[in-house]
Amino acid sequence: MSFLKYVLPVFLTGYCVVAHSQSTRDVEAPKPPQAQYQAMKKEKKANVFAKVFRKKEKTEVQQFRERVSENLRKRYKEERQADKPQYNNPTYFGHKKPPKKRPLNKRKMCKECGIKH
Repeated sequence: MSFLKYVLPVFLTGYCVVAHSQSTRDVEAPKPPQAQYQAMKKEKKANVFAKVFRKKEKTEVQQFRERVSENLRKRYKEERQADKPQYNNPTYFGHKKPPKKRPLNKRKMCKECGIKH
């Protein structure tokens, strides 16, 4: 009788612990430990002028608008370049000034456009 008195509670406690431990599941994986060599940077103490005159970070919308305006400026500049005669007039052959028309015996091969002028 004394055997059942001591063994039965131990056996029931062990059975309950095993049943409970099998029913629980860890949903989150354990996180790896943080690297020890990465030290936190200390914040530098800024003087009053640095706080007042520092540049604020731009939002994505502001960055987008800047890029659009910059691209517009580039496009206008290219359009102005295209209006110049060296790009518009075919007699220039890509030169800044129209090439001189030399006599047939004095013509040389042009390095810029590959045509004899």
